[in-house]
Formats: sequence, C-alpha cells, structure tokens
Amino acid sequence: MLKKTAFHTGSAALILMLGACSWLQQPAAPVTAGTSGSVSSQTGKNNPYGATPYEPNAAGTSAATPEPYTPPPASSAPVSSGGGAYIPSNAPVDINAATHTVVRGDTVYNIAKRYNITQDNVREWNNLADNTISVGQTLRVKPAGYVAPAGTASASTPAPAPASKPAPVATPAKPAPAAEPVKTPTVSTGSTRTVSGITWQRPTAGNIITQFGGSSKGVDIAGTAGQAVVSAADGKVVYAGSGLRGYGNLVIIQHNTTFLTAYGHNQNLLVKEGQTVKRGQTIARMGNTDADRVKLHFEVRQSGKPVNPTQFVAF
Repeated sequence: MLKKTAFHTGSAALILMLGACSWLQQPAAPVTAGTSGSVSSQTGKNNPYGATPYEPNAAGTSAATPEPYTPPPASSAPVSSGGGAYIPSNAPVDINAATHTVVRGDTVYNIAKRYNITQDNVREWNNLADNTISVGQTLRVKPAGYVAPAGTASASTPAPAPASKPAPVATPAKPAPAAEPVKTPTVSTGSTRTVSGITWQRPTAGNIITQFGGSSKGVDIAGTAGQAVVSAADGKVVYAGSGLRGYGNLVIIQHNTTFLTAYGHNQNLLVKEGQTVKRGQTIARMGNTDADRVKLHFEVRQSGKPVNPTQFVAF
C-alpha cells in the first residue's frame, strides 16, 4: 500500500515538474525566409537583426539602379553671363533694307535669320572679326552696291511717333530748302582704259604699295593727306560713310548692274549717297582713317566679288 502511494506521489511530482518546465519555456523565434545573401522578415519592415530596414530610395543609401534624374523646369528666358535676363530682339525688319541699326537684344545670329542671310554674310559685309556688335551700330545686310527698291524703308529704324497738333503761330517758319550736293572739280590722274564697256581712270595719283590678293581685296595707293580722290568711272554713289570697320571714311560707287568701286581711308568725303558722279570727279580727300598711314584703299567688285583693279585701271 505504501509503495503504491509513494509511486503515485512521485508520478504526480514528475508531471508537475514537466508542466512547470513547459510553462517557463520561451516562445519560438520568428521564422524568416529568403535566399542566400538576403533576409526578409514576416513582420514587414521590422528587421529581425535590429538594423534599419534597407530602403532603395532612402537618402544616404546607394541603390543598384539610381532614381532617374528629373531636371529643374527651364527658365522662361535665357540668362546672360552678367546675371540679368537676356531678351532677344525679334522685331520685324524690312527684308529689302540695305542696312540695319543694332538695338538691344540684337545678335549677329538673329539679324542674319531675320534678313534671310548668313552670319558669314553679316561679318564679311561689315568687316567684323567676330560676332561683337554694339547698340546703335549700323550694319549692312545687303552686299556693297545694293540699292533698295523705291518705296522701301528699313524696319530696323523705329517709325516716328505721330506728332501732336502744334500750337497755332502767327507766322509759321518755312522749311529750309534741301542742300544740293556739292559739285566737285574733275581731276585728271592719268590715262584712261575701256574695259567691259566702261571707261576707267586712276582713282588718285601715286604708287601702289599693297597689291591685290590674299587678305587684300584691292590695292593700296600711297599719297599725301588731302590729295584728291576721284571716281574711277561714271556712276552713282551708293554709300558714303564710316560704318564698315577697317575702311575708315568710305565711298562706294555703282557703275552698272555688274561693277562697283570702293574708296577707303579718306580724310573727308565730298559726295553723298544717291549723287551721280562723272569719271575723274573729286569724291574725297586722301587720309588715314582706320589705317596705319595716309593711303587710298581702292577696290573693284564684279557681281559683288573683288577682282584685281589693275585689270581695269591703267596704273
């Protein structure tokens, strides 16, 4: 009897001890699944290793494939190197105009584009070393010798604002008559020669110091300051001014639809645009404007291209 009681008592104690062990047992660690080299958790982003979860797009992390770069929105206008907004000038122009006055925002590119010519044309016709131009500068947008059709005007020059009604005056002043072109004397500078239907003579007396060819589009003739420069043939003055860099005070005379002549570096000009001149008529006085010495730069152009003046004029 005592043995049975002791056996039952020992069995009960053993069961209680086993039960206690099971009650004290900790729950199993969460099960993770994945391939070699990567670990993921069944509890979402809670990394079982206690580290911050891997975020491909998080700041400070390096992803295998970077997020595509989205450029910032473009500005409404390009910014100049000076820091201000550059606004290009695209004002309409008269396509038949011979010259263009540079305004703020003009560039060689947009001037050429608006007149349907090339940037090389602008640089060549204005003797520009590069694309540097300045506000107020007058640029030729047609080759030398071009005459604009009658009734056209340069659109680059702003139209005058309508004048307000003047106050009544007792005796309105009469406008002064337009000055007539000065008639200058005819000077003989040497023998004449007839070539291509035109009778030519030397544009001035003196020796040729620079021959035609290479960078020289004409010949340079030495002389003294104030010496007479004459028209090499009958024609019409199509340009008289100093707007072409490298030529100084310049006169261009058109002789027919094919030939024109140019006379540069003058001290002063004695004729005006639109004036008709005769062969041998004085048109300027020799000088050294935009030159290293006193001389006349003389060019003959055939259909806009420079040709050797000695083929036409007897020097």
